[in-house]
Amino acid sequence: MIRIRVLDGYNVIGGNKILVEGEEGCILLDFGINFASWNNYFEEFISPRAGLIVKDLLKLKLLPRIDIYRSDLTGSLDLPKLSKEIIFAFLSHAHMDHMGLVGLLREDIPILSTTETLALIVALSEINSEEKSRLIVDSRFPGSYPVREDVLIKPNQKGNKNPIKRRLIYFGDNGVSSLPLSIEDIENYFEEMNVENSFQAGLVEAKVLPVYHSVIGSASLYFTLSGIRILYTGDFRDSPLPEEEKILLDIGENRLKLANSTREMINSTKGKVDVLIVEGTRTKESHSIITEAMLYNNIYEEVKKHRSKLIIADFPFRHLERFHTFLKVAEETDRQFVVLPKDYIILNTLAEINSDWDFRRYLGHIRVYHQGKGSWKGWENSLLQGKIFNNPPIKEILIKPSEIEKSPGSYILNIGYYELPNLLDFSYETLRGAIYIHSNSEAYTEDQNIDFLRLLRWLRYFNIEPKGVREKNGSLEFDRIYHASGHISPEGLEALIEEINPDIIVPVHTEFPDWFLKRWDKKVRLNSDIILY
Repeated sequence: MIRIRVLDGYNVIGGNKILVEGEEGCILLDFGINFASWNNYFEEFISPRAGLIVKDLLKLKLLPRIDIYRSDLTGSLDLPKLSKEIIFAFLSHAHMDHMGLVGLLREDIPILSTTETLALIVALSEINSEEKSRLIVDSRFPGSYPVREDVLIKPNQKGNKNPIKRRLIYFGDNGVSSLPLSIEDIENYFEEMNVENSFQAGLVEAKVLPVYHSVIGSASLYFTLSGIRILYTGDFRDSPLPEEEKILLDIGENRLKLANSTREMINSTKGKVDVLIVEGTRTKESHSIITEAMLYNNIYEEVKKHRSKLIIADFPFRHLERFHTFLKVAEETDRQFVVLPKDYIILNTLAEINSDWDFRRYLGHIRVYHQGKGSWKGWENSLLQGKIFNNPPIKEILIKPSEIEKSPGSYILNIGYYELPNLLDFSYETLRGAIYIHSNSEAYTEDQNIDFLRLLRWLRYFNIEPKGVREKNGSLEFDRIYHASGHISPEGLEALIEEINPDIIVPVHTEFPDWFLKRWDKKVRLNSDIILY
């Protein structure tokens, strides 16, 4: 018998927390933030209290009420215990709705993921992430007056730290120990284990299968528990059409290899799956005609049309494939792609972990923007001091706004919504007529609509021409030509399920579970607590 509990991510997009319980033990699939629920209570200036975070989130029902949290954060809380221990927690990719609460998990629960995902989480920890999503954390302890005794505080001196050591099980060539962490930090915070093809824990065998998504390192998990073969897809997108493969190959072999990973996952599991736990983000959308391969041509043509103008590129942070798209466009149009220090760290992190993503082939076309910040912390500070990722030397590629102003048409500047104040570094003359390319997702919530209208006010103020988004009669309009969804189309999803041909389908990460029911009827389980014999 196995029991599948969709603790979160049921009838909603994001927040996946799925517990599969079998005779051998339990497997936890992702541990992300459900932003639909989270945003009911929190926003930019309202957040959980760091010293009471588990208690706060449990009270608001934003965490499942089971005993899986760090011992230093739960104190005297009496939480229901699982009947079996958790063998491991699998993280499908480094998006917050899938891994955003991993820092709260009990320290003795091993974390299984791709090397890219684990490296991204560590890098983000060293840039500016909060404790709830960090893998590098120290135990908290009860405060003393004037701090209330039930509030847990961080150690205030390096010597007083009590590192929480986690076991990381990674799929890939290099572990996080290849990143610029001190030997002391690696020894104190991590115990690493590499799995080439499968992870064997007692009678449980699990295979990490890479898939194509909007963040490098995304993967599905194929495992057997209590004799039942289960495939958890995580998030993934369509494989390329045959006519797109040549475009991707022209951009780089790594791009074609990445794009074909979903197809390889299907080929290795079809006819061998009893239970399919599958995402359904786009089940109510029609097939998007824009793919990552086509997007490259669209961006290239747009940039080429504006030879003398500054190009401002806005695309998702962590979307390494999109980084490389713009780098390739910069090379083809004889421009330099200017990225922020945090973005340069992400580029280097993935290059260290996986040589397929070594950006140094574009040297001469990449620069790092010297932002007008009064202080620098973590890896950003180390980068600018030349202590990490210093090949080429950072001072050789660091660029100030005054240099960009000499020849705006020679640059593509990577600035997103939260970096808009960087535009204030430039003169009106430099920005007048500049082109803003929106290579990001649309607005789906009221708050996102407000953000986009604010962004457009910035662009209007400086007479920057937006591409991909516009305001018309107070409403937003989006052109879907510079952004490709990270999620599989409904047509592609239907074909995938038919090909894999599972006995049971468990839809998650979807607002429309009935879409599955209409197509596969009795195979589909729509309840959040499923018991199978």
